[in-house]
Amino acid sequence: MSDRTNDLVPDKWKSLFNNEEWLAHDIVVKTTYGFLAIAVVAHLLVYLWNPWLP
Repeated sequence: MSDRTNDLVPDKWKSLFNNEEWLAHDIVVKTTYGFLAIAVVAHLLVYLWNPWLP
């Protein structure tokens, strides 16, 4: 029977993360990317509405 304690973690990260930590890390990374995408779109829309650079 195989050890399933780190079955979600890629091999090169198994020394740093267990499954629970990997899932938390995944949520943090995806949330950060989502926030970045929203911030970029918001800045683009505001710049199109009222440019702040000449």
